[in-house]
Amino acid sequence: MKQEFDKKTLELLLINYTNINNDLRKPCAEKEKFEKLIKETTEALAKAKDPIVYKDGMTAMEFAIHLAHGRNNTTN
Repeated sequence: MKQEFDKKTLELLLINYTNINNDLRKPCAEKEKFEKLIKETTEALAKAKDPIVYKDGMTAMEFAIHLAHGRNNTTN
């Protein structure tokens, strides 16, 4: 089963895979492995959605409570 990562994790993986691949001097199985990982990660990154960022770093639930609290305190 293939693991799903968010966009930020994929960006960090791509940087690390590229750095490791650049440090491998001679063509070998390990270098080919990282070249494949770089290609797969680049493709996954292209498909990844941008994360939703809520006000003040709130989670989705905290933001929903914030909106409900504000709506309940307004008068029409």
